[in-house]
Amino acid sequence: ITGAAGGIGRELSSVVCGLGGTVIAMDRDEIGLKNLEEALQSVSGSQRFFCLPTKHEDLASVSASADEITIQFDQVDLLVNNAGLTYRDDCEPGCANMKSKHGKDLAFTVNFLSHVLLVEKLMPSLQASESGRIVHLTSSYHWKVDGSEIIPCSDGSGPLAYQSDPNKMSDRHLGRSYANTKLAQLWHSRSIQGCTSVCACPTWASTGIAGDENRAFLERFAFPVSGPGITSALNAMLRTDDELGDALSNGRSFVANSRIIESIVPKDGVTLDLITQLGWRDSIVDLQGLILLLGQRFTHEEIIIQETSPESQNSEGQRALYEWSLKEIEPFL
Repeated sequence: ITGAAGGIGRELSSVVCGLGGTVIAMDRDEIGLKNLEEALQSVSGSQRFFCLPTKHEDLASVSASADEITIQFDQVDLLVNNAGLTYRDDCEPGCANMKSKHGKDLAFTVNFLSHVLLVEKLMPSLQASESGRIVHLTSSYHWKVDGSEIIPCSDGSGPLAYQSDPNKMSDRHLGRSYANTKLAQLWHSRSIQGCTSVCACPTWASTGIAGDENRAFLERFAFPVSGPGITSALNAMLRTDDELGDALSNGRSFVANSRIIESIVPKDGVTLDLITQLGWRDSIVDLQGLILLLGQRFTHEEIIIQETSPESQNSEGQRALYEWSLKEIEPFL
């Protein structure tokens, strides 16, 4: 489980340990991992919980952690790609805290590319399991973008969303960054072969991803991570293939936990070329995100298989991004 030191990743680690599973907890926050280990000692003992400090902004660190996993374990039953971040409003394009170890966009590297690398490195271990499965924590915010900024540029520089040079970025890079990485995750999940793959949307959950200054607000309105905030992830991890249906692999859906998005997203209007070109799509989806936060509790269900955006089903873009991603991570395989 990546991003395991806090929020959804920490809660998933606790649940899996409580069910008798062995957890490898990956995170850059070593203190957070240590605290989690101490909290779970009485539940799992030292033989079923392993801390693996990993810096997802550094692909060499991700590669080394994957090597350690394959040395220590014969198989991996579940890989949960949960680590992620979003930018604060006061970030300046091109600043140091928006760059990965390799000088590229931090969010695109952490949320997406690091997990592509992890999947490729751990695929033999997943295939060694009778029920190997990959789970990606994505978001309904993928509706905000049309995929044009995650398709690799013809000059070989990679997608616009991967750029850290302000002169090469989209002028809406900050506002679209998180959404672009979540759409990229959907495309990645639908490109994977060798084991089953499924995406899950936790909707708004009371985590620290929006910063400490917004934590109290989220705790008031968002799903608690000790309850509905992790139901979609647990369903994606533990339900049978038949139950997950169209959310599996190259299907058209993901696992959700609230139906309000089905009422507030104009599935035809929001994707019209004119609305996208004028930039209205960004504002419309941001407004819908607020409505979703305030109303999600009223339409929560234990398991929902929910169709994703039309652009998430762009097979040509999906193929182009996947092929570029494999080339980009090749030095770290």
